[in-house]
Amino acid sequence: MSTTLIDFSETPLSSNYSGFYAKILDDVFSLEECKELAGLVGDWEPAGLSAEGPTQTVHKEFRNSDRCLVFNREVAEMVYQRLRPLVEEIHRIEPTSQFGLIIGKAGRKQGPTYELIGVNERLSFLRYGPGHYFKPHCDGLIELEDNEPKRKSFVTLHLYLNDAGLEGGATRFWTPNKKHFLDVEPKVGRVLVFQQRMLIHSGEEVSQGEKYTMRSDFLFQQTS
Repeated sequence: MSTTLIDFSETPLSSNYSGFYAKILDDVFSLEECKELAGLVGDWEPAGLSAEGPTQTVHKEFRNSDRCLVFNREVAEMVYQRLRPLVEEIHRIEPTSQFGLIIGKAGRKQGPTYELIGVNERLSFLRYGPGHYFKPHCDGLIELEDNEPKRKSFVTLHLYLNDAGLEGGATRFWTPNKKHFLDVEPKVGRVLVFQQRMLIHSGEEVSQGEKYTMRSDFLFQQTS
């Protein structure tokens, strides 16, 4: 395994995203493990928008891909235990932390503290074929209450399940004016983690082959 913390201050996106959080985790899952995870998939459906809302709407001009939602607490816990040692910098987030921008605006000296407690059991498997894409957007922060203390997402995790025969399909971080970008290429077993707040990204168009990924959220709980 290897990790690469993306230092946006050293990229063309520095004026917008300095201090923002994104990290690449390589060789976290083997090819066989990725195949096993892909085996959880049932029926594919067109991927919609407003995934956390009461209704799903499909807008292929903005998001053109397929999705299968799987709710599996055991798999989520396995993923969490695998990834937790690799993201020590977000185990505890305060307004004054290195990556305090994950939870709020810069310059705050007071505010809630959050601790990383798990991975959302809602696993979103995604399939992108030739011509499929997801236009620039920010991931929505979710809040889960259920029968437990409130949990918030704050950070996305994206596991790439394949790369053989695939061309295109990078995850691309964009400046708000869409003039500058930074690509993270799909690689089997790679996990891309990044903050949800104000970090614009896209799933670039696949030109050949199919891209399979699994997306979920790191969950945090307020401690003070």
